[in-house]
Amino acid sequence: MTSLPQYPNKKMRTFILFTITILLFSCTGKKNSNTPDTTRSQTPQKDTTQSNMEVLNEDKHYIGFVEKFSPSKEDEVYIELYLNKANISTDEYYQLEKLADSLIYSDDENSRHKFPTGLAPKHFDLRGLSKLAVYDKNNKFICHAHFVRAEYLSETIFSNFIAVYKTDKKNIPDNCYAISNFDQKPEKINYSITKDTLLTQKILTELNVPKSYNGLEDSGTHFQFKDNGMHISVINSEKDAYLVSVTGEEIKVLYKSTEPEYIIDLQVIPLVKNKYPYLLTRGGTPESDVMWTTLLYYDGTNYSIAKRQRAE
Repeated sequence: MTSLPQYPNKKMRTFILFTITILLFSCTGKKNSNTPDTTRSQTPQKDTTQSNMEVLNEDKHYIGFVEKFSPSKEDEVYIELYLNKANISTDEYYQLEKLADSLIYSDDENSRHKFPTGLAPKHFDLRGLSKLAVYDKNNKFICHAHFVRAEYLSETIFSNFIAVYKTDKKNIPDNCYAISNFDQKPEKINYSITKDTLLTQKILTELNVPKSYNGLEDSGTHFQFKDNGMHISVINSEKDAYLVSVTGEEIKVLYKSTEPEYIIDLQVIPLVKNKYPYLLTRGGTPESDVMWTTLLYYDGTNYSIAKRQRAE
């Protein structure tokens, strides 16, 4: 995973931000948090919920960042869960919180509560989450991790429903990602990364958008793929995030955020669709603490958002 433009006071985690009310990000598109949102519509999902945990073994491949607990547990990690229900009210969300009643851990800032196993498939999208193949930021396989339970994680200002895993190896590195129910050999993808401010300015000029508030150095990161000569640039403008391909003098937009966004981190995933690799990003709203994770795939024309971070 490559560190991209940084902004002050940003939390490097997809999260739920509680203030007076709860902010929910869409489960089907940009945001993968699971708090209620009365301002954004969500695309209905087909209900594949089963009455037992067999849904974990479905042939679906979730791709996402692996998070560590604070304080750290040497052989436990987690990923954030999507809700099955397409739309949820604040009251319904609070009722889900109350279902998580068995205390696992608590201190002055954090608490973890077990969510009833029999109810988890009814409320959460557990498709294909039985086992994770964990990789480091250089795409090196680290270990497998096995599903233990669903929990409600409450921190000082961030809370979420999570899936907890026990790893085969203790104390895995930071900044890992995982592919679920995946036993194939990943494709080898060779690429280099540059911070070329001249190229960044050229792209910003071509797009006719202003640079980010932090200047050119924090506006662009460029990925050069050695095997096919493909070039992808991550460009953060004053308001929007872009993925563009550069071929000679030709600049093509492959992805543009639909609302204010900057991309902080990008991980190239060693899986290819339509000759382009999957991309896993951490993004956020400029000048705020609102963050999310997005899985992008190439649909043959542009990079599109994968629903619920499942490989298409």
